[in-house]
Amino acid sequence: MSEISAARKTKIFISYSRKDKLFVRKLNAAFDTVDIDAWVDWEGIPLSADWMAEISAAIQGSDAFVFIISPDSLKSQVCKNELELGLKNNKKIIPVLYREPEKRKRMHPKLSSTNWVYMRPRKDDFKATIPKLVSAIQTDLGWVQQHTRILERATEWERKNKSNSYLLQGEDLEDGEKWMTESTQHSNREVVPLQAEYISTSRKYAVQRQRNFTIGIGLVLAVSILLGIFAVTQWRSAVESRKAAEVSAAAAAASEKLALEQKALAEEKEALAVTEQNEARAQRSAAQAGIYKERPSELDTSTLLALDALDRLSSTSKVVEAEDIVRHNLSLMPIPVKQVEHAGRIWNLHVSKDGQYFVSSSTDHTACIWTIQGEKVLCVQHDSDVTDAFLSNDNSVLVSAGLDGMVRLWDVKNGSPLEVFDFESDVLDIDLSPNGELVAVGRKDGFVSILNIDIRQNVYNYNFAKGPVSVVRFHPNGEWLAVGTKTGGARIWKVFTGLLLPGPTHKAEIFNMEFSPDGKLLGSASEDSTARVLRAETGRQTILSQHPDWVEDIAFSPDSSWFVTVSDDKIVRVLNSSTGIEKIRMQHGSFVQRVKISPNGEWILTTGYDLTARLWDSQSGTLMFEAALDGIGSALLFSPDGTKIIVGDRDGNITIWDISLLKARVGYINFTEFINKAKFDPAGQWMLVNTDDKILWQIPASQLTTLHDGTQGINILSFDELTAQMKVSPDSKWVAISENSEVSNSRAILYNLETKVLHSLPHSSDISGLAISADGKFLATTNEGNTIVYIWDIESGQQLNALQFNEVAFTSSYSPKDPILAIGFADKTILWDTNTNTEIAALRQVGSIRSLTFNLEGNWLATTSSNGSIYVWDMNKKDYSQPTYQFLQEGRITSLDFDSKMGWLASASADGYVYLWDLNTGEEVARIPHGDLVSGINFSPDGNLLSSVSRKTLQIWDVNLLVTTTKEKLKETACSRLIRNFSKSQWIFFFQEEEYRLICPNLPQP
Repeated sequence: MSEISAARKTKIFISYSRKDKLFVRKLNAAFDTVDIDAWVDWEGIPLSADWMAEISAAIQGSDAFVFIISPDSLKSQVCKNELELGLKNNKKIIPVLYREPEKRKRMHPKLSSTNWVYMRPRKDDFKATIPKLVSAIQTDLGWVQQHTRILERATEWERKNKSNSYLLQGEDLEDGEKWMTESTQHSNREVVPLQAEYISTSRKYAVQRQRNFTIGIGLVLAVSILLGIFAVTQWRSAVESRKAAEVSAAAAAASEKLALEQKALAEEKEALAVTEQNEARAQRSAAQAGIYKERPSELDTSTLLALDALDRLSSTSKVVEAEDIVRHNLSLMPIPVKQVEHAGRIWNLHVSKDGQYFVSSSTDHTACIWTIQGEKVLCVQHDSDVTDAFLSNDNSVLVSAGLDGMVRLWDVKNGSPLEVFDFESDVLDIDLSPNGELVAVGRKDGFVSILNIDIRQNVYNYNFAKGPVSVVRFHPNGEWLAVGTKTGGARIWKVFTGLLLPGPTHKAEIFNMEFSPDGKLLGSASEDSTARVLRAETGRQTILSQHPDWVEDIAFSPDSSWFVTVSDDKIVRVLNSSTGIEKIRMQHGSFVQRVKISPNGEWILTTGYDLTARLWDSQSGTLMFEAALDGIGSALLFSPDGTKIIVGDRDGNITIWDISLLKARVGYINFTEFINKAKFDPAGQWMLVNTDDKILWQIPASQLTTLHDGTQGINILSFDELTAQMKVSPDSKWVAISENSEVSNSRAILYNLETKVLHSLPHSSDISGLAISADGKFLATTNEGNTIVYIWDIESGQQLNALQFNEVAFTSSYSPKDPILAIGFADKTILWDTNTNTEIAALRQVGSIRSLTFNLEGNWLATTSSNGSIYVWDMNKKDYSQPTYQFLQEGRITSLDFDSKMGWLASASADGYVYLWDLNTGEEVARIPHGDLVSGINFSPDGNLLSSVSRKTLQIWDVNLLVTTTKEKLKETACSRLIRNFSKSQWIFFFQEEEYRLICPNLPQP
């Protein structure tokens, strides 16, 4: 069990009161330096089922439970509940006294009876006590880590309905029994009942398997013995008779043959046992991959586990599960370009004006210039942390500043120093004026200095007398400078003058300040848990945004209409610059530290303590990419062309990712209300969109990639009620729309886009399906709870027929080439001959068939059911006993459409994805994330564009730019999104004694 201790980091759970947050931050940082992984609930999770699940999982996965004793933690019900969970799971409890309890305050007996670790402020030496605390945590660590591992596996076994495939086997089982036996020899070692049951059941199952095997072998041996006796008898008789000797010889030969068969049987059983063990390991990898894909910063781990499962599995259902996990992860993983390193934390990253280079500054006392592809150009040295550095506008001069009090100018060509300015005070921040001539210097002594790069002189010093200057930012016109301090004071200063405008008034340190690109606004983020926005020309505050925790950073959109804040409450907020009203919010797994907005304003990049960099759609908040980091994210950068993101972390790593996959989205259009459907007209001249503002909008095709405000489209028609379904006639003249009502006034509306004629078709309940015939003459409608399919004449709006069935009809679709109306029911789709009004065939499929569609040529029919299955039927074969393809996806399927040009079927899902299926191979080839229910999809008539609808945003995708991955290339593609394989310690954690191997052969082993 000592090997387990060396295999992975020690994991602990810290329970504390939120009022002791600063101390716990300091303690957590100390644990990081000694390679202990602490789980800390920084935000505070509400008491709920989610709380129980998340906290329980964290405590179960920890090796020790650290309780921070203070008057507030002893009063906290949350802390009490966490302690009870720790005790329930038999975790090692380590009390740390931070603040003395109130006199006569009763505490849990376990806390009062266990030796405390003293870490009181101004009484105990924090640094000297850390080794004692670490020693307490790591005492008996091998047994404790085995306790954690077996508890996690036992919990997973229980969660999987105690499936035998999750039981311990082989050496794992022997180790578990040895571990449980050792627990009886020490009073402080306790086994959870679930662990005992798990190990006992594993042994019973192993014994049963061995017994079955032994019985089989025994029967074979018994037969062999009998035949042997027979052979001996015959041999004796051979003395008297030659014939008997021949019989005996034959019996001996039979015995030998049986022995060989017995050996082969044993070998076959041994091979079967190996296969079963491998299958069990594969299923475990697939299950773990599913768990890890939901954890922050663990997409890489999830992907490697899923790939391991695919390597081991042959033809089980777990293959589908593992492949689905890989495809899910691929949809969220950018392409790594390169990783470079400093020896310490990355403070800042800046891109050169021409976009060819970026500059990094680090605590390792260096600043470095890199090409945008990650090749090192130059590194320069200071005597202390380099807090900031950037290139002059012509890339000829590198400016660097540090805590050694120096600002240095360097010749980029040869790396030689040009000038040194010694301010004899830490330089906390610098900024370059827009024209590249001036450098503003923020100093710890409260001064701001102005340097002129061209003449290499310090041309101005100004004493703000407001505390250490932590932030300096030039106005876009270069004439004004925003100045923020560690005490919360701020001013807007007209450079080279004594003119000052009031700045944001904060009660604690200002972390960052930014002018909006149009120069009209100034935003600030502060430790006092607020973000503030001022009018830059007057200093008048217009927005005060309160947050539950520190606001770490702020950034404005390129058009200045919105801004983003990130906070220690884990939330990324997008707010309107005029009103301060929150538009959307996104969430990390822990403190969010930095934010950047892409040059085109479409994407928001954030990073922080959860070891991820996340790329969000700025319009919908959809998570587009998630990149795993080795350390806490500390600096961010977009390349000027928006195709790359660059992320620095506190461990000194700088990683470059390619996000050019997002180029496939060529347009987005926002509406003020929810969008129901969006349809291209068959001629490809425009798109119709019906929204919950009860309006039918028309967007010209020429504006689909340039228009972003949908309300600037053409208002075609207004409604009295909310609309839902929509279909356009093949000649582009008519549109059919369902209008649903809560007072039994539901109806279908037929509207002629040329003549403005409108027909109202009343129904007794909400309409569930609309279908227009290939000749544009007929409309078929179905409505909720009704067994009738109504047929209407489009020109007159008159009902022509009512097809009566014995069960509810959910939806329908006309074939483009045959006189067929496909109608969806429960567990089947009926093909109805529209000429003879008779049933042609019933296509069987489990579930309610609520969405179905033909391709333009009428060769394929796709049907979906409520169980998430998609069946694709070949209409040319006339054999409807089995579908040609069966696809399965997560979530309710809301919409289908075919692209005849690519040979694809697209399906929209309630799980927030658009799936693309290749009808040439019967495989999924791409998955497009949307972050929320996708209510509609539609291919353009030429097959070049795909529209998707989610909430209030219509997105347009260039089909030719979408990146597809076949099953054959799935592993290769997945490995191309990873940076490295499992380390050996990770391998031991997941696979114990199994021989190490590289899951991705072309990637390095850490």
